[in-house]
Amino acid sequence: MAPGILLCFAVALCGAAVVGSTLVRARRMAPDFGEYFEPVEHADDQERLLSEPLLRRLFGGAMRGAAGRLERLVPANYIANIDRQLSQAGIGRKRKAGEQLAMQVGLAVAGAALVPFLPPGSPVSGPLAWVLLPGMGFLAPLARVKGMIKKREEAIFKDLPDIVDMLAIAVEAGSGFESALSIVCQNFASPLTDELSMALHEMELGLPRKAALQQLRDRVDIDVVRTLILALLQADALGIPIGRVLKSQATEVRNRRRAWAREKAAKLPIKIMFPLVLFIFPPILGLVLGPAALSFGKLGG
Repeated sequence: MAPGILLCFAVALCGAAVVGSTLVRARRMAPDFGEYFEPVEHADDQERLLSEPLLRRLFGGAMRGAAGRLERLVPANYIANIDRQLSQAGIGRKRKAGEQLAMQVGLAVAGAALVPFLPPGSPVSGPLAWVLLPGMGFLAPLARVKGMIKKREEAIFKDLPDIVDMLAIAVEAGSGFESALSIVCQNFASPLTDELSMALHEMELGLPRKAALQQLRDRVDIDVVRTLILALLQADALGIPIGRVLKSQATEVRNRRRAWAREKAAKLPIKIMFPLVLFIFPPILGLVLGPAALSFGKLGG
């Protein structure tokens, strides 16, 4: 009975905190009279809020408040590491490190709140449940981010040769490097072109090309991309024509993609063997040997 009362009290306390944070946030965001003279901007803000997920609209204020407190408690290098992972996953502009950490802590608390409701005969119970469920809740968002990073890096690796080819063709046709980037970003949809668009925007705002490419290298932590950016930086520093560098890099990354595809194809039979042994061979053996076994049974009878 005591755990149930404590859980109800904790849920009520969390609800009060969410309501209080929402009221405070609503008061801070109270509109002034100037908003009535800017209906277009107000409509854009309303459309942006309605486009966000429901859970983010409901608990966004509380999450941002908790994110600010957690960022002050957690070491700065850990926050920087989370920011880097979110950028590599392609959601760094939508979610900050504090929000990610608040989500992990919230799911850990939710996992702990589920422990008293586990049935008595559950395989996970007692102290193990108090460790396992909160741990799974804390690590689940992190595992999802790492899965997004892996999927995004694979997509970038597949699209990189075609993008470098387009850059080389545009530069050899007489376009400047920034103009070639703009042409590629307009005609190719890829996670890499999203990062190139960000780098191009930074250069248009006045950031030097070297700094923009270095930041791109930090956001896309892949060997072939780092090699490409290093070659571009060296060509820019030594005065080598960028078109020639892009052409040689396109050949290199295409060869690496071909080798990667061959490696994946070589690993495929090993991956297929386990489903074959577990799910396909037993039914086939049953269909082949079943009638023979029935015939032998009748003969023996």
